[in-house]
Amino acid sequence: MNKPGTNFAQLLKLLGARPRDVCEATGANKAVVSRWMSGKVKLMPGHGWIDKVADFMLALDERLREPVIPNVLAAYYPDETLAAPERRRAALIGWLATTGHRQSEYQEKGLAGLILEKVRQLSAPEGKHTLEPPPMKNAVVYGLSGVQGSVLQFLEMATAQKTPIEMQFACPEGLDMLTRSRKFHPRFMEAVMGMFEAGHRMSVVVRTDYRVSDIAEFSGRWLVAHLMGYVRSFYYDDFVATSRDKILAVVPGVMAGRVSETEDGQLYAAIQFDSGTIEEIQSKIKEYQAKSKQRFHYHLFEQPDDFLRGIHPLPDRPHYQFARLPHFCVAEEEPFQAGFSLSDDEMERVRLDFAPFLSRPVFFTPDVPACHIFCENDIEDALLKNRHRCPELTAILGRRVFMRTQTLVDRLCLIKKLLEEYPHYEVCFLRDEHFRKLTMQVAAWGDKAAIGWIAGGKSTACGDYTNVNALTGFCAAIWNTIPGMMKSRRTAISKINTWLKMAEKYGYAVGG
Repeated sequence: MNKPGTNFAQLLKLLGARPRDVCEATGANKAVVSRWMSGKVKLMPGHGWIDKVADFMLALDERLREPVIPNVLAAYYPDETLAAPERRRAALIGWLATTGHRQSEYQEKGLAGLILEKVRQLSAPEGKHTLEPPPMKNAVVYGLSGVQGSVLQFLEMATAQKTPIEMQFACPEGLDMLTRSRKFHPRFMEAVMGMFEAGHRMSVVVRTDYRVSDIAEFSGRWLVAHLMGYVRSFYYDDFVATSRDKILAVVPGVMAGRVSETEDGQLYAAIQFDSGTIEEIQSKIKEYQAKSKQRFHYHLFEQPDDFLRGIHPLPDRPHYQFARLPHFCVAEEEPFQAGFSLSDDEMERVRLDFAPFLSRPVFFTPDVPACHIFCENDIEDALLKNRHRCPELTAILGRRVFMRTQTLVDRLCLIKKLLEEYPHYEVCFLRDEHFRKLTMQVAAWGDKAAIGWIAGGKSTACGDYTNVNALTGFCAAIWNTIPGMMKSRRTAISKINTWLKMAEKYGYAVGG
């Protein structure tokens, strides 16, 4: 079954209503409601239709034993904006007018989680509830396949906990203990993401000397988990005290897991439920965490803390940027500053703390790729306005920063010129439904630095060789999965020409 693609469609499903019900309540015909469902036509504030739809949904919600709308809106708006009914109605109208709303950075579930929770409730037998796993005896299994099964079982039991937990995890062997198998690591990652989806979190202590090639595919979703606040990771290389241990994990007060090897080198896994073992393993993990350093720098845009200061990309390393709009890594410093109306002090801050964002495709040598992905829909929407807000610079500088539409047109002209003059520079414009599958925006510069961010949400960065290399590998893997026709030079230039014609029609100056 296809997932509902718009806020309107998703909320309609949560309320248990049908498109036919909307037609009857509002007077809209079936074709119009279908376009609202798919997002082909937006529900616009100020139009009579959205008011009728909102009133219908609020009336329907009042009849439910457990109202849905307050919980949905609470995942996207501060509590104070929802206190009064009229303000809640205004928030609902604004939310319905957004095709694909992104949840607040402080929320855990969002609408997707609420839908999954509702589906579970509807599919559960009436009168029955999910139970905690029954008490189990300590279990030990041997061999690699047994160990892998034990790791998945541990995650499954952690996910089943009714109250939110933070699972503590240490991996003396290195992360590739879990990611080197191409068959196992997707299952492992799905289990981890399932645990996050259930409202739980994880803190991880790992080595820094794992093999990059084994985790490049893994690293993208791992970074997203950091951005969403589901996981905190630390690095620590001095695991001498547990030289035989490969993995340690604990759900405080519930169970502990250990992957280790016997004196003769046989690999085994144990899931243990006695309080003594739980306390022992928890104590070890806490000791490692106390001695470790955090792997990623969080809230980079708001608090750079000199994390990237002095870091400059190397010209012979690949560069990837997947961003919704061409704000960075395209223009020279002077037009960059003028395009965003930055003061000299603001430009100096960007130059010192975010220097990689000023690296242009011409900086990189012809034998390494410089690949950019932008979102078609965002470019088209921006061309319809006089200006648009840059959320990244707004967060960095602590004020609302805008790019004028003429500047965007100039950027498109520049991208076209770069494509024509530099064969190693490649650009792909994706529709929103494809871009959203990336989940985040990310830029990586070889093995020097990588930055990931969620629009209107968190940002993070890493500067250590292993993680940056892994994220560069992740970006390369994403780029390589895009069909050649979609990222061809001819296709990119053709789309730019279409937008430039549109800009001329709107009265903007189009350069050479």
